[in-house]
Amino acid sequence: MAHAQLRPLAFGEILDGAFALYRRHFSTFFLGSLLPLLPALAVGLLAALVVTAAGSAAAALAAVGLLLLLLAPLLLGCQVLQWSVLTDMVSQAYTGHAVSVGVGVSRGLVHFLPLLGATIIAAVLVLVGLVFLVVPGLLLACMFFAVAPAVVVERRGPITALSRSRELASGAWGRIFLLVTVAYIIAALPSWGLQGISRLSTGVSAGELILQDPVMYGVVQLISLLISALTLPFVVGAIVLLYYDRRVRAEALDVELATEGLAAAG
Repeated sequence: MAHAQLRPLAFGEILDGAFALYRRHFSTFFLGSLLPLLPALAVGLLAALVVTAAGSAAAALAAVGLLLLLLAPLLLGCQVLQWSVLTDMVSQAYTGHAVSVGVGVSRGLVHFLPLLGATIIAAVLVLVGLVFLVVPGLLLACMFFAVAPAVVVERRGPITALSRSRELASGAWGRIFLLVTVAYIIAALPSWGLQGISRLSTGVSAGELILQDPVMYGVVQLISLLISALTLPFVVGAIVLLYYDRRVRAEALDVELATEGLAAAG
């Protein structure tokens, strides 16, 4: 592990570091982000073909509804695998190890089920918090910021990963909320731009577009999915660097690893 770069990071350093890692490993990270989404993209293309072949607007709308029901759980699984793969790849890159798509995908598959379980539990808790009282939901979202690194880097199970993330978030709620929010806003800008272009070109909102032109709606959603594959490595990078920053600040991880290295050398 490259101990020299394990140190407390300022707010801007985390964002800059995430950008720098992505630039350095752009093709590897992008492929690692895109491959898990291929099943969802294939189903989306199938949906577009089915809608195109539908004989009437009612039949097209019914086909879209059915395929969306099928696509939702598939998309969840694809996105969880995407996070698993990218978390491993970013962690390996940040700590000075070689990064490859094949290794990242194979390791991502190993951690897929624990991360899926942790993601579902965290999502339900956050949703309940947002529905009843918004602030608890936001606090829970901050509390679970490090679930993916806890599962992938530390190889923890779903429940212990949630507890581990809560432990690392302790005392840094505001900083975590601000950094994660900024990272997601930066990553969302291209998608917002696409939605704006779609609105200007069609003259209708996304909700109206699915009724008036289901095929165009499907195309827009597929492009959005591809854009998410392009931008997610930055978000994961920021969260992984924040995870290591919290470990350094709360547990003196850099000192611990340096001491272990000296002991091994001696």
